[in-house]
Amino acid sequence: MKVPFINFDYEMEALGSKYEGLFLDHIHRGEFIGGDSVTSFENSLSNYLGTKNIISVGNGTDALIIGLLSLKLKKREVIVPSFSFFATSEAIVQAGLVPVFVDIDYKDCNIDVSKIESKITENTGAILPVHLFGNSSDMNAIISIAAKYDLKILEDVAQSFGTKYEDKNLGTLGDIGCFSFFPTKTLGAYGDGGAIATNNDEIAEYARMLKNHGSKQKYINEVFGFNSRLDSIQASVLNLKLNHIDTWIEKRILAGKYYDEKLSNLENLKLIDNSNSTYNYYSIYILENKRDHFKNYLDEKNIANAIYYPKTLPSLPAHNSSEKFPVSEKICDEIISLPIWPGISDDELGYVTDSIIKYFTQ
Repeated sequence: MKVPFINFDYEMEALGSKYEGLFLDHIHRGEFIGGDSVTSFENSLSNYLGTKNIISVGNGTDALIIGLLSLKLKKREVIVPSFSFFATSEAIVQAGLVPVFVDIDYKDCNIDVSKIESKITENTGAILPVHLFGNSSDMNAIISIAAKYDLKILEDVAQSFGTKYEDKNLGTLGDIGCFSFFPTKTLGAYGDGGAIATNNDEIAEYARMLKNHGSKQKYINEVFGFNSRLDSIQASVLNLKLNHIDTWIEKRILAGKYYDEKLSNLENLKLIDNSNSTYNYYSIYILENKRDHFKNYLDEKNIANAIYYPKTLPSLPAHNSSEKFPVSEKICDEIISLPIWPGISDDELGYVTDSIIKYFTQ
């Protein structure tokens, strides 16, 4: 058997018959950038998340950059986890700010809230928690720290669409939430896209201006902005998918719980705490320096896999920091992600888990 990392057949089964008409409708109407489709999706997403304002943008990285700029921080340092995709820290630098890295919690790969306050200085302006792999950061602690030091909060929700924290959607708990609609995300486009969520009208107005060349009114450019617009066809696709997203998330959770149950008692394999996860990715730790050997074994078994992430953010050449982050560094050596998507079959799940059990027990 060959098990891919992700397969989109389940989406085609649910929506394939509607896509042809959708594309042709856009062509006949000549609607490709902006228009009613984008407005409709923004309204649908606003209702789904329970937030006042949605500003759609070209991708998740733009969401982070424009979101940070829209906070208009007077203090330039931004607290950020040392373990994430590069876009998180890249956006901070591109916004003219300074990333201050904090190590993560081994149990869930999210920022270790107990280590945040030691990194706060008189120049700290914001905290940027990343909700990794579908798991929520400890937002109560982060909100408490932010209130204590008068800091803004920008949530990176690229990998955790639909995850809730105490009955509230992630991305609605801070000042701003930033989303990615890259195809492999829980809510993904067939191209790229992103969005900013905020209940603050002033932030929303500035973000809308920034995404459109710094202009509120055509040809009247007030600031230097960006060309960052979600195209209309992707907006229509996302709007269709949004109607199915809760069902698809439930299927992701069932697949993730299956992995949790089958892999929970294996020596030299440790599970991440997925108790609040929507399983955008399913990641595990392989102990005793066996991760690379285990990866080769999965490759031989035709089980697709990925390493998110092989390097800490501070250690990347772009940052070139010598500061040590022992938990993040340990995770970089141990972590590996397994196939998961809403349409993964029982046979595929069984083949993956049986192969892994055999590896650790033979």
